[in-house]
Amino acid sequence: MRLVTITDLDQDKATKGLLIERAMQLGKWYGDFKATDTGAYNYEVDVGGERHRAPGVHASEMKCKRMMVYSIMDYERRPVSAAQGDTNMRMRFASGHAHHAMIQNDFHRMCERFNGALTFQDEVRIDPSLGGAAELWGMHSSCDGEFTFWHDQAPYLRIGVEIKTASHLEFDKLVKPHEDYSKQTCLYQKALDLPLMWIFYYNKSNSNWTNSEPPYLFQFDDHLWTTELEPRIADAHVHARNQVLPTREEGRYCRWCPFAWDCQPPSLLATMRGHGPSRTAHRPGALRVMR
Repeated sequence: MRLVTITDLDQDKATKGLLIERAMQLGKWYGDFKATDTGAYNYEVDVGGERHRAPGVHASEMKCKRMMVYSIMDYERRPVSAAQGDTNMRMRFASGHAHHAMIQNDFHRMCERFNGALTFQDEVRIDPSLGGAAELWGMHSSCDGEFTFWHDQAPYLRIGVEIKTASHLEFDKLVKPHEDYSKQTCLYQKALDLPLMWIFYYNKSNSNWTNSEPPYLFQFDDHLWTTELEPRIADAHVHARNQVLPTREEGRYCRWCPFAWDCQPPSLLATMRGHGPSRTAHRPGALRVMR
């Protein structure tokens, strides 16, 4: 009985269901761990940055095909200017990195209690050396983590985990994973041959999280991969090979896109005309003179 690869999803539903039920316990185990976690610990926050990304397909860039083509062609990555950029999002990214490191550290320490029956690996690298789809399409990414269940030193269940932070307003509106995140994690699953994925939303306001249950725990979506994602990647490679940029797919992400200096999306011009993000700091109050 095992659920280690995508092919294993084709097994008998009853057997597969038992393994999925085991995966669904991760959230409960995490809650139990945090309830009794009184030990001293520390963790390191690693912020990789944009400039050192390898040329190729990156899961976080799937939202804009033009961005994908720039990356495949290994265009220079430059920071957006202060007048055009989104300072608030830069701060949110920094906060997100810190929360990721905290939760990954928790998962490592939680698994220590299982004496080798459950392990966690953080920042699971994706690159062409993996073979398969990663080699075929030149993928370069990093999945936040992978849980593995073991029996007699052999793996029998693997679950990927992707950590996302949200404000309380965003968190309270959740009914399922955001579409962009479902696509991003589908690429991770295909590249890493992961049958299951848990999108772990963390509420920055009250520290709630989404448990390892549907719809936040889900199987690899072969239909999404074969009908939407792989054709999109293939088309981006055709554009890159022909040195032709596809049509812009503008969004808020243009304000921190490392290729905006060349793309020059109209939304950035609107930002410079005063329609960009609101101020990020309160104006100082007058000094009250005490008598």
